Amino acid sequence: MNILQDLEEEFGFVYPEIYKQLYHHKMLDWGETSLNWIGKTFPKLQENPPFLLYSYDFELINPKDILESIKELKTDAENGEIKLDYKYIPFGKTAGGDLYVFQIDLEINNDIPIVFLPHDEDSAEILAKNLQDFTFRQLLESLTEIDEYSTFYNQDEKQLKANLIAQLKTHESYLKPHWIGILKEIYSKDIFKYSYDLPNGSKEEGEGLLTFNELDSLLEKEIGFNNLNESYQFRP
Repeated sequence: MNILQDLEEEFGFVYPEIYKQLYHHKMLDWGETSLNWIGKTFPKLQENPPFLLYSYDFELINPKDILESIKELKTDAENGEIKLDYKYIPFGKTAGGDLYVFQIDLEINNDIPIVFLPHDEDSAEILAKNLQDFTFRQLLESLTEIDEYSTFYNQDEKQLKANLIAQLKTHESYLKPHWIGILKEIYSKDIFKYSYDLPNGSKEEGEGLLTFNELDSLLEKEIGFNNLNESYQFRP
């Protein structure tokens, strides 16, 4: 048995087939976390980018560390911090400690939704109906803002494009074929500046290969389903 099978048996669920393929293809390993990661490990990973290496504020949780993350969530549930009827299996996180999880109790027809769990708020958000859709979403979202939270920050445009193409090459087998064409078309653009509206009515300046309005349209068209971007209270 491997790590994923051990987790499935212990907690009574089945990982999506794509996640198992990612594990088998060694795509779920970003190397050991350390102070020297960005200087020593990251350059080696760039040769054959693992899962979502260039995503926006996304850090992969190595499968060997998932057990500890599950136990932390179970402790939170037992302590009344998370509703007991929700079943979460983490696989990623943000730099601030928010989690990206499979929500097992929402599985429909072998589709396990991907949910964002903030560490300091009460509302979770459903990001995609399955891991394949989430992967496409993350690849798109990383193109909207190239700033200090982006893996591409401080890279020149030529290097950025080379990294995007390298990442797409290692991710192609996990995407729908026509999504690859969409991404390649976006990658062919020049980086541009644009403005977008904030909830308070003010405007903010952004810089990237895709505007937020373009992103929203693509998400609705390509991965839209009834619960896309739906929020719900996951804390009692």
